[in-house]
Amino acid sequence: MFFELALTLATTLMTPGQPVQKQQPARNQTIYVKEAKEPCTGVAPMECLQIKGLKDTSWSNLFTNIEGFKYTPGYRYKLLVRVTTIKNPPADGSSIKYTLRKVLEKKKVNTTAAEKTTNTENGRLWAFITSKRWNLIKMGDSVLTQSGIWVEFDPATKRFHGKGGCNNISGGFNASGENISFTMPISTRMACMDENVMRREHEFLTMIGEHNFRYDVADQTLNLYDNNKLVLMFGMQPKENK
Repeated sequence: MFFELALTLATTLMTPGQPVQKQQPARNQTIYVKEAKEPCTGVAPMECLQIKGLKDTSWSNLFTNIEGFKYTPGYRYKLLVRVTTIKNPPADGSSIKYTLRKVLEKKKVNTTAAEKTTNTENGRLWAFITSKRWNLIKMGDSVLTQSGIWVEFDPATKRFHGKGGCNNISGGFNASGENISFTMPISTRMACMDENVMRREHEFLTMIGEHNFRYDVADQTLNLYDNNKLVLMFGMQPKENK
């Protein structure tokens, strides 16, 4: 079965007195992706793609993304993917990487049922997103440590607020399906001594200003994509009590 194969790829066997076996090579695999995600719990509550192999009879949660694959609710997919093990994966990350090779089939299913499921999923997802504070940990190709930039969302007012590293920031947002856009981001005008902090704050506000992104939540991160490229990643933390 597909997931037995994935487990084999993800696990390096060790026998007492025997040398560690070499890492399994990457290989192609054909999988199905269901038309609707389902609630699941990895490191944190999230929404998971449902996948199964050609010979599987039941769906299983996929706790990571399929690189290069743009999922649209309401469609069932048949995909050719590359399955690769990750050397020394992070403690809270997947040990398997999935990369799209080809979309073999894409079929639309019952629209009404799919839309109802999608609306329910989005409601649960945004209840989770709005219950957390999201710290910027990656912008473009740069991984950031203690960037000082964070945001919180209020779906009732469709507003976000946070810190840009130096100034308070705020603005509007609109989330529809798997897309999110930000409108009129503004900041206070406090001058900071660190020019790098000011530059990063300006770059962040410019990047999100009047722009549309695809988004998802995976493990403990909120991820924003531009043309299927990950451009912003936020790490999760509890909101501070006011």
